[in-house]
Amino acid sequence: MKTVKFNEEEVELLVALYEDELKEAGSYIDKLQQTLSKLKKQAESAEAEPIRTGKKRGRKPKNQPRKPKPETGGKKRGRKPKVQEALKPEVAKIEVKKVPRKKKIRKPKKQVVSKPKAPKLPKVEIPVIEELKPL
Repeated sequence: MKTVKFNEEEVELLVALYEDELKEAGSYIDKLQQTLSKLKKQAESAEAEPIRTGKKRGRKPKNQPRKPKPETGGKKRGRKPKVQEALKPEVAKIEVKKVPRKKKIRKPKKQVVSKPKAPKLPKVEIPVIEELKPL
């Protein structure tokens, strides 16, 4: 294992750096202790006095006595039965007259002008080259 040798100046610099770090760590610990002591004091005071939350929002509930529920087994499920026609009130019948519909008048379609067609070209036979020449 290799050993590292330091000069006196280097040793003094390292010692000074480590002493500074120890001082900073000590001051950090002191700050933490101070904040903890403050939190303990606040916790003790919070237990002594309840915190007020302000006024409640929204409507205040009405204090009405509850009605006892009838013992019919609760609400009935499913569709309601149809009411008999005899119990329905009579409604005067109104005669509805049918009005004949008016026929829509259609507009004549626009005539499309066609383009003149090009004359057909005659078919020309292309001779087949049987031998291919290398380039």
